[in-house]
Amino acid sequence: MNVRCLLFLSVIIVTTCFNPLISRNPGPIADRYLNDVGIAQDPDVLYAENFNDGITNLFSRYTDIKNREGMSLDDNDRPDGSVSPSLKITGNGSLNDGGHLYKQFKSGFDGTIYLRYYVKYPLSSKGYIHHESVWIGGYNPATSYPNPRASICDLGDKRISIAYEPVNAPNMDTYLYWGDMKNSAHSRCYGNDMVNGSPSAQKLEWDKWMCIELMIKMNDPVSAYNGELKVWQDGKEVGHWGPGFPNGYWNADSWMNDPDKAPFPGFRWRTDPNLKINYLWIEFYDDTSPAGQSHYIKFANLVMARKYIGPIKK
Repeated sequence: MNVRCLLFLSVIIVTTCFNPLISRNPGPIADRYLNDVGIAQDPDVLYAENFNDGITNLFSRYTDIKNREGMSLDDNDRPDGSVSPSLKITGNGSLNDGGHLYKQFKSGFDGTIYLRYYVKYPLSSKGYIHHESVWIGGYNPATSYPNPRASICDLGDKRISIAYEPVNAPNMDTYLYWGDMKNSAHSRCYGNDMVNGSPSAQKLEWDKWMCIELMIKMNDPVSAYNGELKVWQDGKEVGHWGPGFPNGYWNADSWMNDPDKAPFPGFRWRTDPNLKINYLWIEFYDDTSPAGQSHYIKFANLVMARKYIGPIKK
């Protein structure tokens, strides 16, 4: 075999050895897309919403819309590094209780899912916040509209709802519904909060764009308590809950993180494999604004993916 052939074979071997490393694309997805441009085309991205093609096209992508008239696109107020408009949802206490965009994914997603979005809570809304964030979860069977059914226990395998939002603002915390959720002190089931006592807990920062990211690992097999939840705020880990971590205890429907207590058992999000992640809900639920007052919220740069996304690369 001549030298030329040996060199050619060497190139093939080296390329074959290193291609798997290259294809893994280590690091946050956003680091590969300056200003989020092109991030929707990444092979690990399941859905992206940059609010950048007009309000009519925006509405066409969602299966249920509430208060269309209260929605507008803002080209002048966006997260640092973003080149896309933000979505402004305005509610009027005399006419409505906010607004929303709901998207159904009919076949749903299993495995591990990441959701990253930016949100801005105006100081003018202080004292008037109920549920304002992006919810992700699943219905079994899947539905084309939200059906939250607050306070209802014994969900079984009918619903998963996962959010991170102002819970007793300025505290930020989770708001979770799932089959094994805990009851409140009055034997009613409202969203479970998990961040309490976490050394890395974060506060709401008024009038500032915040980057929120959630990781949901579905339990598999469905009989196992090996599901997980992880939360980041502005790229900082707020908390991570899974089989055997962290330590703490339940106080009614609140998980209290405490290193001297027993380990968290993990999430059994479902016991039916047909319950999957099959919706996104961009929600602004404001039932506290009195007649004659209006409040708003802004969202931007939403991405749903199979891997950690991270804040916008500037």
